[in-house]
Amino acid sequence: MRSAKFLMRGSRGDENKHATRIVYGILSRMKRLLVIALLICSLAPAFAFDTVRTQHFVFYARPEEQKAATYLAQLADTTVETMAASLGLQVSAVIDVYVVQEFEEFYRARPDAGRLPSWAAGAAWPEKNLIVIFLNRGGNIDKTFMHETHHILLGQAFKGAEHVPRWLDEGLAMAWAGEWSLSRLTTMTMAALAHKLMPMDELAEHFPGDLRTAEIAYCQSFYFIAFLKGQFGDEEFQRFFLEYTKHRDFRGALRLTYHMDWADIEKLWLKYTALHFSWIPLITSTSTMWFLAALLFIAGYIRKKHQGRQILRAWQQEESCSSDTRH
Repeated sequence: MRSAKFLMRGSRGDENKHATRIVYGILSRMKRLLVIALLICSLAPAFAFDTVRTQHFVFYARPEEQKAATYLAQLADTTVETMAASLGLQVSAVIDVYVVQEFEEFYRARPDAGRLPSWAAGAAWPEKNLIVIFLNRGGNIDKTFMHETHHILLGQAFKGAEHVPRWLDEGLAMAWAGEWSLSRLTTMTMAALAHKLMPMDELAEHFPGDLRTAEIAYCQSFYFIAFLKGQFGDEEFQRFFLEYTKHRDFRGALRLTYHMDWADIEKLWLKYTALHFSWIPLITSTSTMWFLAALLFIAGYIRKKHQGRQILRAWQQEESCSSDTRH
């Protein structure tokens, strides 16, 4: 009996311990879940994005970037529709636009996006209908938005079925956004004079990763579009582009429109760069003329000041001589 009672007491003790462990385990799990919930709640404001919706766009921005996102949203639909009409294209899907300060803010929301160079003011992923615009890079957000929207339109037009030459994609985006500047003219001129221009076939595949060489690549793309339009006319370029988007045959569209092979067009391009990007336009550019005028003004000011000092010394010497005579 003692043994039986002993065994009975032992079984109840094991049951109590087991029940205690179950309760303790449940409480531990609840504690962990509570900690995770509190952590998520504390981090949520940092990752939360407000949205502004239009017909063709959804803008994502945190409260501190909301003003910029709202500003872009007011012009977005008109911009993309005008752009699409000029290219003979249509907006075929809604475009997501993130307006952020830093890349990490965007990456936390869209980890599927690829990494970007530190100098990028914006980026587009046409296959995702996705744009990001950075507000802390010192760029013009209107131009950045138009530039990246153009990339999305081309992506929607070709639907990944054609490898669009990179120079064509970037050059058209820059031309539409009006990204010409004297600094880009100078960059292009100095690159041509230093024989640092890259073959257009190379720029059809990819752009350099470093900022200085990439800037030359962007300038070449912009000016190659300007060369085609200036050499053959805007209407012919639009015809070429429509043929290209319709048949997905870049060289065939060139031959059909311009009645020239790619090799012949490249030869014309080299002549164009030799004529337009030499010492003559650099010397006669408006910025150079203003610089020389400023130098002449400064030189004249220094010369006048020097003459004034010489006259003052002469007067002082005359006064000294006259005072000596009176004594």
